[in-house]
Amino acid sequence: MRTQTNWQRIGSLVLMTIALLFIVDTQASAQKKDYKPGEKIEYKSSGYPEIWEEATFVRATPDGSQPIIRQMPNEFHKDGFQRAASWADIRAVSAKPNKVPVGTNQNENPVNATGADNRTTSEKTNDFGSGLMTQAEVLSFLETKLGDKPFQNPRREEIKKEVAEMIKARGLDFRFSSSDTAFYNKLAKYGATSDITFPLRDNYGVPPKQDWLMGAWKLGKIGAAVDYVRNNRVYRQGEIAVGNVGTLTLNANGTYVWKSATAQSTNGKWREATKEEMKSQGGDGIVLLKAKTGYDWIVTKDRQTKLTGEWISISELGTRQINEYGSRGGKK
Repeated sequence: MRTQTNWQRIGSLVLMTIALLFIVDTQASAQKKDYKPGEKIEYKSSGYPEIWEEATFVRATPDGSQPIIRQMPNEFHKDGFQRAASWADIRAVSAKPNKVPVGTNQNENPVNATGADNRTTSEKTNDFGSGLMTQAEVLSFLETKLGDKPFQNPRREEIKKEVAEMIKARGLDFRFSSSDTAFYNKLAKYGATSDITFPLRDNYGVPPKQDWLMGAWKLGKIGAAVDYVRNNRVYRQGEIAVGNVGTLTLNANGTYVWKSATAQSTNGKWREATKEEMKSQGGDGIVLLKAKTGYDWIVTKDRQTKLTGEWISISELGTRQINEYGSRGGKK
């Protein structure tokens, strides 16, 4: 009997070991999303209400069980707070699930639904009003459309996209920051994901027109932040800015001249940037065709900077990883 009991115990231990290995393997399989160090992601900072915030993927833990992420910089952590997270709580920026909460009757009319509200976002472009939006207007729009129980509204994702388009079309009279806790906490009630926070970040001021971009710009270069490992510790080399690297002249006749101090100077034609290429920013932008190093580059107004004067952002169109900036007043 004792021999049988011992064998039963050994069998139980084997089964438990197999179960644990299965769990570890399941967790490790979540890593197969192939996040790259330095890649922008979102992480779930709150389960209810569900809130996703922007972060940077640093690396996986040595055993692959958890991702190491760096949160956005704030007044307490200038380079962002680095911590371990769960694979289930991070996702690519473009991954925005549109799930209806359990128990929601999809046949019910959404809160404050009207005939006009049932139109698609593209059909509502003339209903956005005019003038810079205030914090109160942003919150009022969400409250009116989503009501007191926004996560039970099956049109929540659609309405969030609608307010994002409104922000891009009108611009904002305030600079968005997650450190503005009073506004951010109210916004979080509706789900403060990147489809709202990115437009809030990128649309301070009046949306620029194409002719605003024209003229001569004095250029500087921005080196992207780089994460690297030394002695099993992760370090960040911050963004490095270098001034006086050339000039860019944009002409209203559709041509440009890019005089570079670090590469061969180029000249050519530009075209209007598409809405998709402008991403979360409203207003006009242009794309320089076959410009520096033979690639297309996008030029937009820098609406995040707090520096005085007029500034543009210039990024390699395909990757957005190579960036330069320009200030008004370069020599042709």
